[in-house]
Order: sequence, then C-alpha cells, then structure tokens
Amino acid sequence: MSGPSPPAGVEYLVEGDRTALGTLRRDLAPTYAAWMNRPDVRRGLAHLGLHDREAEEGWLAEMSKANAERRPATVNFTVYDRRDGEAVGTSSLFEIDHHHRRAKFGIRLGERRGQGIGTEATRLTLDWAFHLLSLRNVLLEVMAWNTAGIRAYEKAGFRLVGRRRDALVSDGEQIDEIIMDAVPADLARSVLARGA
Repeated sequence: MSGPSPPAGVEYLVEGDRTALGTLRRDLAPTYAAWMNRPDVRRGLAHLGLHDREAEEGWLAEMSKANAERRPATVNFTVYDRRDGEAVGTSSLFEIDHHHRRAKFGIRLGERRGQGIGTEATRLTLDWAFHLLSLRNVLLEVMAWNTAGIRAYEKAGFRLVGRRRDALVSDGEQIDEIIMDAVPADLARSVLARGA
C-alpha cells in the first residue's frame, strides 16, 4: 500500500488503506495505560485493575518477550492511523495454539472510534494470523451491547458462532456474550497472501 510514511522511529509491519499495525512500543506505555483507564474503553474489558506507567511497562516487557518466541502464544500490535501516523489502539492474537492452528482475538481503540480503523485493524490482524502464523481459526468474545464492535467484526470477516446467555457482568448487570470466529475463507481481502 502506498501512502504516508510512518513517523520517525516507527515501523509498520502491515499496512491497509487507512490503518497500519506495528510492534508495541515502550515509549507509548503512558498512552496504553491511559487508554486502559478510560471509562469508555474499560466498559468492554473484563480487566478491572487500574494501569499506570509502571504496570504497563511490566506488561510491555512480558509481551515483548512473548511476542519474540519462536512459536508465540501471543502476538500484540500497536494500531496506527496512517493519515498522520498516530497510535490509536492495540490489537492482539492470544492463546495461540499452533497444534490446532487457532487463537483468540482482541482489540481496543483508545482514539478515533467510529472511523473504520477498528474494522481495518481487525482485518489486518486476521491477515497476519492466517498468512504469517498459518492459523485456521480465530475466535473472539464480545459483550452483546457492543453492536458497533460486532458490526466492525462482521465487516472484517468474523461470523456469529453463538450467544452465551448471562455469561458476563457489565455496568453491574448480567449480559450475554456473543461468540464469533473467522477462518481464512472469511477474509475478503489480504495484503499478506502470496500474489496479493
């Protein structure tokens, strides 16, 4: 993809039309922590603890080591808006099982929601899963109230598997959990496939 170059010191690993994925960055520890503490981001997370720079730096050290494994059990990305190179969120593949060729997916956008960035970042993460990690199935679990997220996941290639009733608590209320998955055939467009 042609477009603006990444900011100095930033390397895009995979680029879409408007979005790019790069590695996690230690200098963004305060930014990652701030996103995790925002009420609008926290609402969709099961993690209840607060984050500060020190906690985030510890997590980054763990993830840096985990991401570099020969057969990683997790792969984490920083999500960038290619228009200005701004970091706007993170996406990840976790609980990667290389034997069964499957993983789980997660994303959090701290900035610029509702602009299609989440959809494209999801698609790029699936592209990485299927074409570089050779996975065959990626699963996600999402709170039923997150209709905007569900639409974005569907646009990126995820399909409904089912609904787990009263499986989660959000804002003090019991809610349903939506389970979705994607397989390589669901990915409409790849930037990493051979011949793409």
